[in-house]
Amino acid sequence: MNAFKYTYLQHPHPYEGPPHLTRMIHLTTLLAFISLFDIVFAFSVPFTRDDSPSSTSVNFTNANGFTYLVTVYFNGQPIQVQLDTGSSDLWIDSTGMNLTPFTKTGLNGTMLYEDLSVAEGPILVGPVQFGGFEVDKQAFISAQGSNATDPSVNDLGIMGVAPTRGSVIAYTLQNTSFNGRTFLDNAFMMYPEEPNYITFLLSRDPVSGITSGGTFTIGEVATEFAAITKTPQRKVLSTSEIPRWATTMDGMIVNGKKYSGHSKFNSTFVGAGQTITVLDSGTSEALFPRFYADAIYKGLPGAVFNESQQAYNVPCDTKVNVSFVFGKDEYPVNPIDVFDVVDVSDSGELTCAGAFRVGDPGDLDSILGDTFLRNAYALFDFGRWATPGTNDPFMQLLSVTNQAEAWNDFDAANTVRLNSFKKQANGPSGGNTTNDAVSPSPATSDGSNPDLLRNSYIIIGLLAGVIVLLLVLFVQFARGSKNVGYKPGPNVSRAGAARFDDGYDVKPYQYSGP
Repeated sequence: MNAFKYTYLQHPHPYEGPPHLTRMIHLTTLLAFISLFDIVFAFSVPFTRDDSPSSTSVNFTNANGFTYLVTVYFNGQPIQVQLDTGSSDLWIDSTGMNLTPFTKTGLNGTMLYEDLSVAEGPILVGPVQFGGFEVDKQAFISAQGSNATDPSVNDLGIMGVAPTRGSVIAYTLQNTSFNGRTFLDNAFMMYPEEPNYITFLLSRDPVSGITSGGTFTIGEVATEFAAITKTPQRKVLSTSEIPRWATTMDGMIVNGKKYSGHSKFNSTFVGAGQTITVLDSGTSEALFPRFYADAIYKGLPGAVFNESQQAYNVPCDTKVNVSFVFGKDEYPVNPIDVFDVVDVSDSGELTCAGAFRVGDPGDLDSILGDTFLRNAYALFDFGRWATPGTNDPFMQLLSVTNQAEAWNDFDAANTVRLNSFKKQANGPSGGNTTNDAVSPSPATSDGSNPDLLRNSYIIIGLLAGVIVLLLVLFVQFARGSKNVGYKPGPNVSRAGAARFDDGYDVKPYQYSGP
């Protein structure tokens, strides 16, 4: 079974200590399965722009379940990068780009990741355009040859949309004459009288059930969800120096029963029955204390907790109603988001696991990623995190899932999802292609290697053919002087000639791990 990672980025306070960036690695086997088959939803979508110059709406695509791709223009040169709410900096692999229009700051920036990938290089300043905004002097890291990119989905960098306070570039350039603010901060500065917020709307792929893309806006809301501006403003909490889109959660409802509390923080941060959670669109699933994972899965028939994966293995027809409570409002989760397909065997048997996994995200109680955000339209107001800004930062949520309809549609939608994974596993040749590499053919009874044996057969066959041809030529030569009539020789099979249908698992490709 293959394992893929999804990311939750943690950032330092940029004005304390050296910049450092870590990436927590978790298993997202569903996404690994899709990535192996190059079933990529990424495609080029033109930018759209509101009539007002102070706002913009950008359609993004999801390449593999957690990578949100948008196009950013560097002096007119289009580069596809990840859109990440969990980080603040802009960096790209600039290999092959014309960098002459950009000014060198003389300083370098380094982004270090826990999976040993690195994005480092000189910090440059120049014209950068995203959506309807263009910043003439935007700072970014030119990380040529970085191994933190994903060329398979044409991902050549990251554009962070978190506050400048968490920026490595801002930390590095703070005592220079260069502007080290994030792209969003610079965009907000262009129109100081306009609202300093962004929104995320994640779309669901009808076959796989995961996020297939969506819309990202700056300074405006999606027309069909304008009601979000009337919803309660969720206060952003800070349990550390790091700015996060974190707020209090007032509980979870599972099949009508409410569960709450079990925060590791004291009443200074949370009230009775509350926990602190972060809304992170850059995370494909969710991390929770064991108490909440048990509440969802422990009582389900056939559910077993997997200690190594820190997640419940569940039957693939699991059906459960889960809602999250913020204040007095409930936000239901589509039952298809409660578990993932994580493996497919050679025989087409599926393995599924709960999407709400167990983990400790450090200075938070839990993380709510796509598993939740596919069910809610989210608005993030920077407030005084932006330049300029006056109000406290806050979040607003609008539920987009009808619980009754999602429950009634689950069986049909889940059948489509499971069948699609079986079909992908079988592939065009009917073999399992979910492994990192094609499995070797089974050994013969005498322990010999079938590939070596097959090659031996080919050599023997060729030699036999040559011998027969020489015999025929010799007989023809011997009879030629006697003018004997032609007699057809017996059919001689070519011993051991390799064929594609003689039991060998011949495949023209193999997959390697990410």
